[in-house]
Amino acid sequence: MKSSISILYVEDEESIRDGLEPVLKYLSDQLYVAKDGEEGLAKYNTYKPDIIISDIKMPKMSGIDMVKNIRKIDKKQHIVFTTAHSENRHFIEAINLHVDGYILKPIDLDILEDKIKEIKNSINLKRSYIQQQEELKQKDIMLIKQSKNAQMGEMIKNIAHQWRQPLSIISTSATAMMLKEEMNMLKSEDITHSCDIINNNAQYLSKTIDTFTNYIKEDKILNKVVLQDVVKDTLKILEGSLHYNNIILENKFTEVENIELTTYKGELSQVIINIVNNAKDILVEKNIENKRITIDVKKDKLNCYITIEDNAGGVPLDIIDKIFDPYFTTKHQSKGTGLGLFMSKEIMDKSINGELCVNNNEKGAIFTIKIPL
Repeated sequence: MKSSISILYVEDEESIRDGLEPVLKYLSDQLYVAKDGEEGLAKYNTYKPDIIISDIKMPKMSGIDMVKNIRKIDKKQHIVFTTAHSENRHFIEAINLHVDGYILKPIDLDILEDKIKEIKNSINLKRSYIQQQEELKQKDIMLIKQSKNAQMGEMIKNIAHQWRQPLSIISTSATAMMLKEEMNMLKSEDITHSCDIINNNAQYLSKTIDTFTNYIKEDKILNKVVLQDVVKDTLKILEGSLHYNNIILENKFTEVENIELTTYKGELSQVIINIVNNAKDILVEKNIENKRITIDVKKDKLNCYITIEDNAGGVPLDIIDKIFDPYFTTKHQSKGTGLGLFMSKEIMDKSINGELCVNNNEKGAIFTIKIPL
């Protein structure tokens, strides 16, 4: 971040200019000097100083005309006028140009120093704010990158769970045919039956590829969707992982009629996946018997809602206000980054313009996704 302060001093009278230059050099990190408004404008365009201190009445181009040209380039440029003339019209013109100060000649150096220090403080505060915003932006970029890496890891695990059983069936069917062939026990109906099994499972694998591909390539485009279909399509991605961990997934859609809305389908799916994965991890970690995740979809006049409920006992009250914080996790470092719920909250707040909240009931935690219709 730029921390030095530069000043452009524009004055046509040599004696005044020579007398004030040393003071301005002391009060700035870089001083540029011009002998009239025309030269001042040229040096402004070249150096873009932080502060301009200029006389008003000058040959070739007045200070007023120079500042009018500068205001076309930067409406917030810091400017202080100096003049030996106290006509009301100069004050009015200075006010209309929104300058930072107006100092009469002979210049009181204490007043000049105080004015420059005041402007310096304003500039440094602005720079500090810009730097903080840039740092926050970089942190957001880093969080998003880490979250995407974590999501990709989860996606690979979901694909592995989806494929494990059909690949095992295909392998078993092919091996059975080979064994029967070696033992001269293979019949034509055995071949037909085994080929049907292999083909059906291959078709299932192909469909899962389509499901995951459609999810991964989902662009950030507003789409008109049916909410129940979005939830069902998303849960297909998680079926294998939930089955592998012996978790029952129950769709209990209260709203029978289709709920139509316009939203970012891919981002909404990511929120659902993050919440279901979080529930899965807690159920497995606590080794809950009869592990269950229940999903409901409903609406009122203004909003629609997705509720995701587990039976893992609920979120401890001492951390329930922290679970959407970045990097907050109760899991071992090897099992979670603490970004899934944080990114879900960010997506709901900043992209979908909805809400994500959590509370407990007698069975466990209930996450509620609220989306405006």
